[in-house]
Formats: sequence, structure tokens, C-alpha cells
Amino acid sequence: KPELLSDDFLFSFPIVGPLRKAEFVHIYSSFGVSKAMSGSPNYFNFFVDPMEPNRVWFSSRGQYKHTGDLKFRLKVIAPTGKTVVTPPQMLSFSFNDAGQCYKFTGGYSVDKTIGNTEGLGGLFGILHALGHTLPFHEGHPWKPSLSWEAYAKHFPKLQELWK
Repeated sequence: KPELLSDDFLFSFPIVGPLRKAEFVHIYSSFGVSKAMSGSPNYFNFFVDPMEPNRVWFSSRGQYKHTGDLKFRLKVIAPTGKTVVTPPQMLSFSFNDAGQCYKFTGGYSVDKTIGNTEGLGGLFGILHALGHTLPFHEGHPWKPSLSWEAYAKHFPKLQELWK
């Protein structure tokens, strides 16, 4: 419901965003996720941030079945009957004094070994599990770069050299 969002609302996920209210409402409503995916995001573990008392953090560990048309840009993904199991993810809502949400963060996977999205959170994970991985690096499951692998393999030796 757009009226629950403040005029200065900001949507910020790891890759997508920041999006302002009008852009978020338009884009999110165009996907038709609630009609395309039956099941539950399984929200749990709600708690108030001790440093920001107007912010509520919570977790999600969703399980869905693709039962309707999922729209992504110009593409319509017909129902596949596939089950999508997302990794546990952290999300947060921040509220103003009027009780409206002014910031929504999330999609941060906390255990990429769980589910069938290969660690991708949010809509990117759903699309990947349905066989429609996005055509850019950020839309793919994380893979270590050659630089990271070289660093990680040689880090213990580097520590000895730096002594």
C-alpha cells in the first residue's frame, strides 16, 4: 500500500536502489509477484535496532511455488510449477514519527548454502531458481574472482612475509 510509505521513502537492496517511492511502487507492482508466486516469505525474528529505535530488523526464509505469470520488464514468465526456496535474508523497515515507512532495506542473504537460488536474494534469486538468471554479473550467483582466489590462497604466506 503506497500510503504506508512516506513521501521521502527509499528502497535500498544490495544491488537495486536506491529507489524513491514512485519508482519503487511502479516497478514492484509491475512484477506481479504476489499473483505469480504462492507460498510465504516466512518472516520471523523481528527486533528493534538498539541504535535506531525507529528501525525494525527481521529475517525471511521464503518458500514459494511458481503458479502464475511473473512479469520482469518486457518478459512474462509463464507458470512452471517450480518451487523456489530462498536463503535466509535480513531486511529492515525504518519509520518516521507518523508511522510511515521511510526506508526499506533487504535482500541480504546470510547463508548462501540454503535454498535453490545459489545465494541470490530478492527477485534476483527467484528469477535464477526459475531458470531466468539475469544477463549481468550482479544477477548471477557469487563466484570468487581470480584476484580473490590468489589473495585467499596466499594470505597465510603473506602474513609471514609482513612480519
